[in-house]
Amino acid sequence: MLNDFCSFQLKLNHFKMKHMPNIIHALFVMLVYTGAIAQTMAERLGYPADAKLLIIHADDLGLSHSQNKASIKALENSPVNSASIMVPCPWFPEIAAYARENPTYDLGLHLTLTSEWKYFKWGPVSSKDSVLSLVDQNGYFYPSVPDVIMKAKPNEAELEMRNQIKMAYSQGIDVTHLDAHMGAAVGKLDLVVAYLKLGREFGLPVLMDGRIYAMDDPVLKTLLDENTVVLDAIYTIEPAAYKSGSRKYYTDLFQGLKPGLNALLIHLAYDDAEMQGVTVDHPEWGAAWRQADFDFFTSDACKQILESNHIITVTWRELRDKVVRSN
Repeated sequence: MLNDFCSFQLKLNHFKMKHMPNIIHALFVMLVYTGAIAQTMAERLGYPADAKLLIIHADDLGLSHSQNKASIKALENSPVNSASIMVPCPWFPEIAAYARENPTYDLGLHLTLTSEWKYFKWGPVSSKDSVLSLVDQNGYFYPSVPDVIMKAKPNEAELEMRNQIKMAYSQGIDVTHLDAHMGAAVGKLDLVVAYLKLGREFGLPVLMDGRIYAMDDPVLKTLLDENTVVLDAIYTIEPAAYKSGSRKYYTDLFQGLKPGLNALLIHLAYDDAEMQGVTVDHPEWGAAWRQADFDFFTSDACKQILESNHIITVTWRELRDKVVRSN
């Protein structure tokens, strides 16, 4: 009987040693999905555990002059409190100059691996011969995320994203976070690992939610710790919702927003000749779409809905300085 017990104990200890990391990770995942981690994040930022926290985030700065003008106006005069910059795009120098002159605004990088418009194109900041898997026969980025998933070599994608970050710093931008244009940088597992590695390397939060914990990769798991920022929810309007009315979508979203750390991704520009040319034959996320976003988020109605639903706007800068760089 004693021998049986000892044998059982040895097997139990072996099981614990072998499987405890997975058990701990599973418990961590459970905490994430039950909201415990999000509540802790709110408290770490100095807010009540049940606060509704929201980053209102404007994408695509640097894309065009119209995009820059509208986004700057919103950052200065509306609840929009964060934005991200596309380093490879033609109007990057303009927004970089603005960032240098206005260092308190919350500006991150929209890491870019695609060039989606019909005639308005760009390519990598790296030398093309060092990232051949990222470019087409004309030297531009591919237009779609599936192209990136199929063709991009992870080491070349990582090199290009790192060079975009380095270029932003070289231009005097106080980078607050990283996110992914069209989601291309998180389109497959090895790109996700590169994305997280860069966040860790530069001490920056990266846009991601709890789905990260469902990815079974040993390297990825080493990049997640108590100072990793993981959002509870990421929202953005899709074409079907836009057709039903962007004002309705955003109003419903704010009225139903749950406690936790949330991000809303929007696109601000003017419906002018420049933006119509950039987005020709592409009504989704086109010039009229971006004007509609601008009109709603700079309206008094937007401010009133946020206030009446007790939504607290927070920034990536807070998350960078109080969480990611807290040690």
